[in-house]
Amino acid sequence: MEQLVKSYALGTALAASAALALAAGCGGGSSTAAAPPASASISPSVCATFYADAHLRGATLVSTGPGDNSPTVPAVFNDVMSSVAVTPGCTVMAYADGNYGGEEVTFTQTTEIVPASINDQMSSYKCACGAAGATGK
Repeated sequence: MEQLVKSYALGTALAASAALALAAGCGGGSSTAAAPPASASISPSVCATFYADAHLRGATLVSTGPGDNSPTVPAVFNDVMSSVAVTPGCTVMAYADGNYGGEEVTFTQTTEIVPASINDQMSSYKCACGAAGATGK
């Protein structure tokens, strides 16, 4: 039984390594696809993920990127945000009131416990990535 478990673990590890190598373009075959220019940046598909509980737990609300503004959050997520995971290069402005009113708190990185001024208060947000995210506009 122990040998079977070791064989399964080794086989699983090898399969995972092979899948990773193929995904990274190390599959041994040739590719005619051109590599993207070094200066090209890929816009993230997720700007930020808001969580109902601290430490990135509980119900989630995903802000799609590279830019997403919501003058009102869905009713089930109104006034429940307690933590936020921000995609690197993105900026989130969370507002206590709808239509970007009330207390505003800006996040440029993942925050496992948001400030008390916005905890369980968010009713609208703006989220931007890339050059727009760097300026917060």
